Amino acid sequence: MVRQKLIYSLLITGMFLLALRAPAQESGPDLLANHCASPAEVELYNLITAFRKINNLPPVPFSKSLSYVARVHMMDITDNRPDFGGCNPHSWSDKGQWKPCCYARDEKRITCMTEKPKELTMYKAKAWEIVYEGGEPARAVDAFNLWKNISLTRDYLINGGKWTKPWKAIGIGIYGDYAAVWFGEGDDPEKIYTACGSDSAFTLPGDPEITRGQLTENPSAASPVFSIITGSLNTLEKANREVARLRGLGYPKARLIPAGNNYRISVADYPTETEAQRHLREIQAGFPDAWVLKPDAP
Repeated sequence: MVRQKLIYSLLITGMFLLALRAPAQESGPDLLANHCASPAEVELYNLITAFRKINNLPPVPFSKSLSYVARVHMMDITDNRPDFGGCNPHSWSDKGQWKPCCYARDEKRITCMTEKPKELTMYKAKAWEIVYEGGEPARAVDAFNLWKNISLTRDYLINGGKWTKPWKAIGIGIYGDYAAVWFGEGDDPEKIYTACGSDSAFTLPGDPEITRGQLTENPSAASPVFSIITGSLNTLEKANREVARLRGLGYPKARLIPAGNNYRISVADYPTETEAQRHLREIQAGFPDAWVLKPDAP
């Protein structure tokens, strides 16, 4: 009788633990067929298209397949956290219909990224990913402003550096605190892609109504601002976490500012140096080393 109770207890415990396991990430042909671009994803596509236009580059076709991969990946990152334990956001969990991988550790880490569209869709060419983490629900404009001000990710957006070969497809996915863009080397066999709630497919060339003033290299270029800096961090991951922490402490306008290989942390911006210096005294009560960054400072 004691043994029977023990076995029964173990069975119940096992069933309970199984119930606690994270569910497998949903993906498949039916979900791809019904996939559509959210308003935030359309906004990010328009920002990138306008930025390319300003740099005398043509728009890249908005890809249904790559956008599906991007969204699924951001859902996997949010729900299953494969980026923990020494991995990074290019990693994939073992909770879906794909090969799990830790991008930072796997010997064949490049294929961890470039082969994922082939695993999930009929897209056969290689594709490359950039990821944004905001520490709060991701916004298209925040992701775009960060990417265009970092040389590495800017090169993806405008075919700079080693990415001079024209992109044939671009996919965008936004979910939770994350946003991703996938840049494809080949055409997407899925030719029809629509915005959610619309029956009209995206056509090229697009002409988003975005002015050059909205796409300045520095947020202060259009109207100079003086930023109060509380520190500098050497990785994007650390900087994003610090920004999220500061927003949680009551600094809703906290943001990061790329500076060479580091990221300065700004808690507030002001239109004049006088105003910034006045508020600096208050902020130094909690951040003794805070200082004012002038618009023309390197």
